Amino acid sequence: MKIYITRHSLTAWNEEKRLQGWKDSPLTKQGKEDALKLGEYMKTIHIDQVYSSPLLRAKSTARLIFKNENIIEDSRLKEMNFGDYEGEYIQDLKKQHDYFCLWHQPQLSFSLPNGETYEEVVFRLNDFILEKYNEDPQQTIFITIHGMLFTILHGIFLDLPVERLNEVNQEIVRGCSLSLFEFDGKKHKIDFIGKDCFLTPLKEKISYK
Repeated sequence: MKIYITRHSLTAWNEEKRLQGWKDSPLTKQGKEDALKLGEYMKTIHIDQVYSSPLLRAKSTARLIFKNENIIEDSRLKEMNFGDYEGEYIQDLKKQHDYFCLWHQPQLSFSLPNGETYEEVVFRLNDFILEKYNEDPQQTIFITIHGMLFTILHGIFLDLPVERLNEVNQEIVRGCSLSLFEFDGKKHKIDFIGKDCFLTPLKEKISYK
């Protein structure tokens, strides 16, 4: 099974450097333009089914990319729940020990206050991947997800346990860049990550660390 992956496009809270999680903010003008550019690029690639996180920023991105295609929302593709820290400014959160552990010492990270654990997110992602593989091992799917979710999915495809997730390149993948992973029922394979040759060059990278 082939899995094409994109992260939702640029949002208002991305620009304001605020943590989103299960809270939401609308796509910016640039975000909408980037999604349309990815849509043009995807016209040359066959996709059997499109799936999206049900959060507005993700499904809005998917709709701009695929327009009239059937897009299935799946709650297992939602961003990690960051609990009480959602909506806060990243710069302020960097002072919090549990937020630091989330990114740099996952073996010490249980969950942010009222949020999800790494293990909970890994479980729902694996559940989604196995279900889609069992439905049709030969299919090619496209998923629209989120920054931390992509980092965790990357770790899964590197076969890393939760306590080693900090070994993943944790630069947040650019919104509307394209990645391709494969799964044969047992082995994980990463073909490429973060292809963005079809997008306008970034002025500034977004970091949550």
